[in-house]
Amino acid sequence: MLTRRQKQILDYIKRCVKKGGCFPIQKEIGKHFGLVKSTINQHMATLIEKGYLQKSKNYTRNINICESKSMIKIPLLGVIAAGQPIEAIQDTEIIAVPKNKIPSSAEVYALRVIGNSMVDENINNGDIILVKHQTTAENGQKVVALVDNHEATLKKFYKERGYIRLQPANRNMEPIILRNGRDIAIQGVVLDVIRDTNFMQSTASQIFNSTTEIKQQNKNSKTYYEKSRFKLYLANCLDILSELPENSIDMVFADPPYNLSNGGITVHAGRMVSVNKGEWDKSNGFKNDYDFHYKWLKACRRILKPHGTLWVSGTYHSIYQCGHALQALGYHILNDIAWFKPNASPNLSCRYFTASHETLIWARKEKKAKHIFNYNAMKNGNWSEDNLKKPGLQMRSVWSLGTPRPIEKKFGKHPTQKPENLLKRLVLASTNKGNLIVDPFTGSSTTGIIAYLHGRNFIGIDTESKFLDLSIKRFEELDRNLKNKYLTK
Repeated sequence: MLTRRQKQILDYIKRCVKKGGCFPIQKEIGKHFGLVKSTINQHMATLIEKGYLQKSKNYTRNINICESKSMIKIPLLGVIAAGQPIEAIQDTEIIAVPKNKIPSSAEVYALRVIGNSMVDENINNGDIILVKHQTTAENGQKVVALVDNHEATLKKFYKERGYIRLQPANRNMEPIILRNGRDIAIQGVVLDVIRDTNFMQSTASQIFNSTTEIKQQNKNSKTYYEKSRFKLYLANCLDILSELPENSIDMVFADPPYNLSNGGITVHAGRMVSVNKGEWDKSNGFKNDYDFHYKWLKACRRILKPHGTLWVSGTYHSIYQCGHALQALGYHILNDIAWFKPNASPNLSCRYFTASHETLIWARKEKKAKHIFNYNAMKNGNWSEDNLKKPGLQMRSVWSLGTPRPIEKKFGKHPTQKPENLLKRLVLASTNKGNLIVDPFTGSSTTGIIAYLHGRNFIGIDTESKFLDLSIKRFEELDRNLKNKYLTK
């Protein structure tokens, strides 16, 4: 069976041979598809192993096309969770498989696997499974099951006395038990697995630098600014997040709208000012606000790698909705951080406690995955700006950090701009150099500034061009300073 990329390469080779009578060398194939030599070597080895190509005695072009196999096209309907159930998704593509692998008169479709719950059956994250459509299953069969009429999962099926058990093939994971009338519908039984060697090999730099495939995916996106390791989009974050590849992002930091622009007043620089920040920060009612948070968090979960993590910041106006949505979507919450602001604005009404902190939630995409946490950097790093952090001791979950310094606002400011010291801690705690970070509400791009400064890649998204212009000014000053620093060494 061939993956879509392997089929494309085989078809290209056939066209070259038919047109010029000569087999293309690997360098020519790589140039045509925008792939590196090692990836082409993998695909060629697979095509030889599967019998589509064969080695010959010709030294310079030592591979020939084997006699054609009869192929059949089947739909690749989308993704299936080998982990916790996910909302059923159908997004049809077409792949080609040998006809003799498909049972006669059977309705067969393909799904891409997301998760690691079936690894002991040699079904891994990124693989494609061939599924025979049927509505019944025998004990022990690997099935695609629809749970509660909207959540799809891949598990081994067992009908027990009084309940149904959906068993993962991973000793570290618990089964899903369905009883008391919970609805389950068998969608099909697994026939075979396709190893997709191209899946999950996109590195952060390949994704960031927009290979041919990703450029095609993003053809409707509006890139506002792009430099090496730093890219900004002027768009609704849901549009851009939907175009980024699945399982490609190492970390997301999000500071979503707090929805508190209600005509009230606060204090800034000793003056009474309005709390209104813009139309984007106005509440649309509890249900609509919650739906918004659920949608962007769901979009972020799709693009995060299995071990990837997400940070979300907010006040009580928004953080509890985000926390509920995180749990509903299957994230695993790692910590909640209380960011205490020693220089917070006073409360003018004198009817409440003075709001002097924000809450950050740190969550991992997959419960069983192993996330990045740079423990030693947090314990032994220089965190002198935080008077609660004791040198050489574990970093606790209450951080004392001031609001942005004047130098951070020299080109202007975003109304909810975060201090660089806060983002520095998040980035250094939960990513490594070369990782890819996304901020779906980038504002003045403090996340991007810190990511770039510390050797990470960054994608920022915002709907306001004035804040992206501010981001560009901040980035270009940082870039100049870094270049001057290296030039003078």
